[in-house]
Amino acid sequence: MPVENPRIQRYRRRSLHLLQSAMDHMRNGRWSRSEDLIWGSLTLAVKGVALSRGEELDGDEAVKEYAQELGREKKDRRIREAFEQVDTFGETLERVQESRTRVDHLFMRLDDVKAAVERLWSMVPNADIAESQAANSDKHE
Repeated sequence: MPVENPRIQRYRRRSLHLLQSAMDHMRNGRWSRSEDLIWGSLTLAVKGVALSRGEELDGDEAVKEYAQELGREKKDRRIREAFEQVDTFGETLERVQESRTRVDHLFMRLDDVKAAVERLWSMVPNADIAESQAANSDKHE
């Protein structure tokens, strides 16, 4: 069943944009800004999956719980632990800034969350096709 819900398409575009921005900020050493961007990207991905299944999520706790359910359903540790990774990102950042070492931990967290976001969007049937069709129709208007 193709995704025809414009809200899902907006969520996907915004989620992937936030994820790319987070990666760009990390590469440029603006790590604290990355945390908010990653959180937003992940939240939109979880909400997008829920919406594609006819469910609405309200509030951060509902989104976190739903992500854990999806992670268990798909047997995917990255999805199950994604919000936990983001929640401890700030602590890891502080340790990195204090010691000036182990920056690789921040990038490993980002990679895990990035993989979770990508996996979540792969769970939405034909989301990428619907988005490209919407983008093409926007160009022709």
